[in-house]
Order: sequence, then structure tokens, then C-alpha cells
Amino acid sequence: MKKIIFYITVFLIILFYSVEAKTSGNYIVVHGYKYKLYLYNSQGKLMKTYPIGIGINGMGKTKEGDKKTPLGEYKIIWKASRFAKEDGGYLIEEGYAFCGPENIFTTDPKIGYSDESLWKDGYGGKKAVVMCLNYPNASDKSKGYTGGCIEIHATLLGGMGECSSLGCIRMYPEDARELYKLVEVGTKVYLKE
Repeated sequence: MKKIIFYITVFLIILFYSVEAKTSGNYIVVHGYKYKLYLYNSQGKLMKTYPIGIGINGMGKTKEGDKKTPLGEYKIIWKASRFAKEDGGYLIEEGYAFCGPENIFTTDPKIGYSDESLWKDGYGGKKAVVMCLNYPNASDKSKGYTGGCIEIHATLLGGMGECSSLGCIRMYPEDARELYKLVEVGTKVYLKE
């Protein structure tokens, strides 16, 4: 009986640490007014720094349409790319890739928001890369914050080092694709002023 308890205990410890290893990994810190996105590994070592653009009206999103980038702790809930066949995630195809209600990825133009047409130049055009965040999260909803479809994404419209987006985090297409390959769904994203 003691051997069985011992083996069950060892099995549970191994299972716990293997699950923990799979869920821990790289994380992102965005310093909005420095216009920088920092990628760290699970040990807290800085891996990459990228220039970004943030919301036209700065940081501190509280409502739909305020053109601000949120503040707080979020996570990537889905990834989509023109390069999905190579890099994973949802495939962005011309005319059939949108963010929609409740931050869903959809290929249905009747459901997807027209201003969230992920194949257009605002998302990188032929180099489109998108990582959607879970804004508003539970904490935001408890405060009455509204909105959605806040993403880290490529753009061909420029605006790095500026307040230039409708609330998303803009990146150069090459930087966005590199980041896309270094993070996964579930990656934590800390948005700070």
C-alpha cells in the first residue's frame, strides 16, 4: 500500500511540473508612452525590444471607441496570420478574416466587424499578423469597461513611436511576424503607461 501511495505521489508531482512547464513561457510588457514592446523569457530575461504605436488618445481604455490602449494584465487568446500555414494560428485570407463579437476570430463577413478586416493594410496587408488580447477581461468588465478586438498587429500605415491606432498595438510587419513566432496563445501581456 505504501508503494502505491508513493508511486501515485510521484506521478502527481511529475504531472504537476509538466503542466506547469507547458503553461509558463515568454511574456510581453508594453510600455505605452515609451512606445516599446518588450519580450521576456520565463526567467525574466529580456529577449527582444520592438518599437510600437498605441491608441491615438493614449493609454487607459475604458469604453468602445475611445481610441485608447488598455492598461492591465491580459493574454493572447488567438493568433492569425497570412503565414499561418508556416507559423500556425488562423489563416488570414483576402475578404475572409475578421475580429468579431466577444473577440472571436471569424471568416464570416456577416459576423465580423468591417473595421476589423484583418487582411487590409492596417493589419499588414499581404504581411498581416494579428495577436488578439482578452480585453475587456473580468476585471475590466467589473469596472464597466467596454470594447473589444484589441490586438497586437502588423501595419503598413506606420505610426511607430506615436499615438496612432484606434487602441491596438501597432508593429512593423517584420517585427510582428517575429514576435508571433515567439509567443503562443495564453502568453501574458502586461500593458503599462
